Amino acid sequence: MKRLTRVLLALTCLGALAACGDDVNTSTDPVEVEVGEAFEWNGFTVDDGWEINGIDRAVNMEEVTTPEVKGTITNTLEEERTAIFEMVFSTDGEPVATLSCSAASMVTDQSQQFLCPGLSAVMPEDYDAVVVQELVR
Repeated sequence: MKRLTRVLLALTCLGALAACGDDVNTSTDPVEVEVGEAFEWNGFTVDDGWEINGIDRAVNMEEVTTPEVKGTITNTLEEERTAIFEMVFSTDGEPVATLSCSAASMVTDQSQQFLCPGLSAVMPEDYDAVVVQELVR
């Protein structure tokens, strides 16, 4: 009977943690973010100070400015995993640039640089929203 009570207590505690979410956002639903401000998505946190910059590249003998986003990301889940996601810059709900982002595999609480090179996008001159979402292939 004592053992059954401990098992039930353990299950109750696990259920309570799941209900509370243990303060880790594991949702992969799209989330709107502000450039440079910290955010959480899919068990990762991105630190304040991430930035978007224009990178001048030569494409077919023409100079093109493409966007590049970089910053620091931390794995907050208790498992080793890789950060892979998209950032979509839009104006009036219409995408103007979509960037694929990634960071190498990280263990729990490890931080490192992430990069979104935007090689196939043109630097958006104007945008009113930035959404982080699952990478769509």
